[in-house]
Amino acid sequence: MLQLYNEKPISIFMINNRHRIKIKFCSVTMELKMCQFFHFSNYLYMKSKKINADTNQVELLLVRENLTINISLNHFLQLLHGVQIVVSKMNGNSIIKE
Repeated sequence: MLQLYNEKPISIFMINNRHRIKIKFCSVTMELKMCQFFHFSNYLYMKSKKINADTNQVELLLVRENLTINISLNHFLQLLHGVQIVVSKMNGNSIIKE
């Protein structure tokens, strides 16, 4: 497993043998294919556009489990930041070495 991002409370790993991304945040663990990970990134970005000065929590719908969770704005922004960092370091299906 290759660690891509690890800042409390968000961890993102690449599972080498299956070309999947594992995301752990709050009390949720998700294992996504590459294309699902990019869709999740877009979903978070679109959610971030709806944030305003009155936002305290963000509601996320995790489709696979049909689970709706509310996370704090701080945790949401950390999740968004972590996912965006991983996406920016990816080129196609391979990780860009720094």
